[in-house]
Amino acid sequence: MSDKLPDLIDPLLLAERRSVLSGAIAIAALERLSDLIAESDGTIEVELFFSKEGKQPVVTGSIKTTLMLKCQSCLQSLSWPLDFGFKLGIVASIAEADRLEIDCEPLLFNGEKISLPALIEDEILLVLPDYPRHGHDCLKQRKNGNDMEQNNPAKAENPFSVLAKLKKTGD
Repeated sequence: MSDKLPDLIDPLLLAERRSVLSGAIAIAALERLSDLIAESDGTIEVELFFSKEGKQPVVTGSIKTTLMLKCQSCLQSLSWPLDFGFKLGIVASIAEADRLEIDCEPLLFNGEKISLPALIEDEILLVLPDYPRHGHDCLKQRKNGNDMEQNNPAKAENPFSVLAKLKKTGD
């Protein structure tokens, strides 16, 4: 077991050897994730177990980190803790993938080494919400916070007030 994770792996070879990989990957190293995060500081703790279930090579892993996402309501930072596991069956074709157990997702492997950071990034992207948001109404809270800061809460002007005036003069 090593704290330094390799960039490229041969999952079949690692499964044959029943290897364990454990270590950290810098969040900044995951390029596809960069559009979703507000800050790229920190690391992702990864633990991978390569083994065989019968004749089927599998990768069982866990990922733990806290990402700073962009709230899709207010565009401010949003702390999003992740602590999840996954199980991948190493397959060479779609037909093999269809025969996997229900608790196992396919990892298509064509014989060439695969990128471990890309594999980790794929798993993270699968569990992230499509539209991350704060658990509270951040826009309302932000507006109230701005009004309180100004110490002069302004009454919101109704955009239809002009129509109301026209209606009164037309009567």
